[in-house]
Amino acid sequence: MRVFLLVAGVLLVLALVTRWREVRDSLAALGAAGVAGSAVVTVVAVGLTVLSWRAVLRGFGARLPLRAATRIFFVGQIGKYVPGSVWPVVAQMELSRDFGVPRVKSAAASLVVLALAVPCGGLAAAVTLPFVSPDTLARYWWALCAVPLVTALLWPPVLDRLLGVALRVLRRPPLDGPLGWRAVLAGAGWLLVSFACYGLATFLLARDLGPDVGGARLLALAVGAYALAWTAGFLVLVLPAGAGVREGVLVLALSPALAADQALVLALVARLLATVADLVWAAVGLAMRPRGGPGQPGSDAAAEASAATARAVPGRS
Repeated sequence: MRVFLLVAGVLLVLALVTRWREVRDSLAALGAAGVAGSAVVTVVAVGLTVLSWRAVLRGFGARLPLRAATRIFFVGQIGKYVPGSVWPVVAQMELSRDFGVPRVKSAAASLVVLALAVPCGGLAAAVTLPFVSPDTLARYWWALCAVPLVTALLWPPVLDRLLGVALRVLRRPPLDGPLGWRAVLAGAGWLLVSFACYGLATFLLARDLGPDVGGARLLALAVGAYALAWTAGFLVLVLPAGAGVREGVLVLALSPALAADQALVLALVARLLATVADLVWAAVGLAMRPRGGPGQPGSDAAAEASAATARAVPGRS
């Protein structure tokens, strides 16, 4: 695990350096206050995703202190910079063991949160873009078509059966109980707030570029554009983190307000800030080591998590 995290960390820094080279000549077009504000809001947006994961994990009967959840989720998240979409889930599974959480529950929570992001992003785009960028929806309708399908798969009775089949195929023990609506809705709620923050971060950048529209209309456009771009990029599985697709959709979605070259500057800076936010939260997670050392039975954090899990699952003492 240490070797994996070292490799992922190196790849994260390389991504940061590469993206800095892409945007450093374009930053003059943006105001310092706008970039700083967008960076802060992006860090908040990324940080909110751990609350979604924690809420879903609680629905599976595993309660974690926020400190422990932050370490597991964000240190694991740097695995997305390693080629192959499965690495964040694998890393989170392994890190969860340090806090007494079964790997199967951690993996299930991570997969559910990934799946929840599609309908949440689609919903944010569907309620904003028709009023400000209908041409974008006409071109990228296929991204929104995935929303009802994924939503149906996330209906708790269906989701529980799918997870049961997957665990049997993987020869893993079944989960202790079904995932209820409360956990699904809580996870979705935090993701929607996160998309709103990403939209606000996009708005703060767009405002500095002399947009053709402003005020509430520009804010709605920014929220919908980012949400649609993220959803489309996520659905193109062959590209890491939707690279290229996300930027292309964002440029088109912002066309009612910005020229293509301006929107491209914004898209590249937004990607850089998201990478910086990943680095910030990974550093925070690494600083939150289990008390007593990772994986040691005497760790206060592990004991707290194990006791909370036992209380949450009927029949365990």
